Amino acid sequence: MGFQQIEMPDHFGLDSTEPEADRLIGVANEQIERFMLSDQEVIENFVTCDFHLTQCALQWIRDNHLLTGERFCELGSGYGVVAMLAARMGMESIGIEIEQVLVDEANALAAQLSNDAAFHCGSFIPRETLENLDMDREIRNVTIEEDDVYREIGLAMNDFDLFFAFPWPGEQVFFERVVDKWAASGAMLLTYRGRDGMQLQRKD
Repeated sequence: MGFQQIEMPDHFGLDSTEPEADRLIGVANEQIERFMLSDQEVIENFVTCDFHLTQCALQWIRDNHLLTGERFCELGSGYGVVAMLAARMGMESIGIEIEQVLVDEANALAAQLSNDAAFHCGSFIPRETLENLDMDREIRNVTIEEDDVYREIGLAMNDFDLFFAFPWPGEQVFFERVVDKWAASGAMLLTYRGRDGMQLQRKD
């Protein structure tokens, strides 16, 4: 596995985010709160990241001309806010999520905001040569028992230039394995690490 660590600022000046991004995040947070307080069945694995911090990280990547292309994929996209933030910046942006109800909510929110991000239900792990992934079976928040969502999307994992994920504790290496195995050389993986902030890596 080969990744180059890209050093990011300890802080991005969170008070300087763009008004349109702030509006998107505000509307999304209201919708997420409504969803969490509804009578729907609780989705235990649904936890939101720091959207403002992630928006600043995306903008920093853009401002520093680190992208090799314009395709973005959010792995385990939940409500799809990060994918929508990437789409707002002009990227061809999709999210992959295993919970159909969250995919429906994300697509509805994107339509409400006239945002071009698109969301698809399925596993973000490609089907081909799956047996060679050396996947840790202790990972409980990732499933592989689904159809190949990339056929539905019409793109392969190596067509994307920037991936985003919010790994649960102990899952960071798993996401790195997935990106290392199937992403193109030069693609980047941005992860939100909770108290540790953001981490950015580029595949060799």
